[in-house]
Amino acid sequence: MSIKTNYARSIAAAFGAVALLGVVPAQAADVIDQTPVAPLPVEEVPVYTWSGGYVGAYGGYGFSSRTRAPGNSINTDGFQGGAFGGWNVQDGMFVYGAEADIGYNGNEGTNAGLTSQSGVDGTLRARLGVALSDRVLVYGTAGGAAGRLEVSDATTSDTNTMLGWTAGVGTDIRLTERIFARGEYRYVDYGDKDFSLSGGPTAVDASENKVLFGLGMKF
Repeated sequence: MSIKTNYARSIAAAFGAVALLGVVPAQAADVIDQTPVAPLPVEEVPVYTWSGGYVGAYGGYGFSSRTRAPGNSINTDGFQGGAFGGWNVQDGMFVYGAEADIGYNGNEGTNAGLTSQSGVDGTLRARLGVALSDRVLVYGTAGGAAGRLEVSDATTSDTNTMLGWTAGVGTDIRLTERIFARGEYRYVDYGDKDFSLSGGPTAVDASENKVLFGLGMKF
């Protein structure tokens, strides 16, 4: 009886050891599985900004333009082109800065024996805009304007540098990280000057409307 009892106890102890050996690895595996995994680093996507300098080229057309002399008004129009450059600072949605441009103005026209022909022109302007998104900037612009103007009659011609002002609105649209496209409308009042014509000093003033399209590059 004693031998059978000891034998039974030995078998029970063996089963208990096997069961324990099975439980311990399972618990160890649970501990390993519960070890927290370090999160992968999140790559920050850079936010586009309109801040910085830029240069570009433009082309466009002058329309509904006028050169006026006493008793005469000359309708002028023509193609235009040139280069521009400036600097922007962005603060939230607002973008402000300064821009200059220089180019050739092909506006010309003739009326009642008087001819008007524009030449090199340029502006220096302030800009204030709103970034509707990281791709679209709408802005207003205003500042000083200058341009060469030649006025001639049947026997005499004279050329002056006209000084005035300009104002307009436009849109810059980002195409790539550095390249943007532009569309702009501007009104320009070149003021007035006296021109020496065959009838003596003649007061002449000039103004124009223009639409401009361009491509620019940030740097």
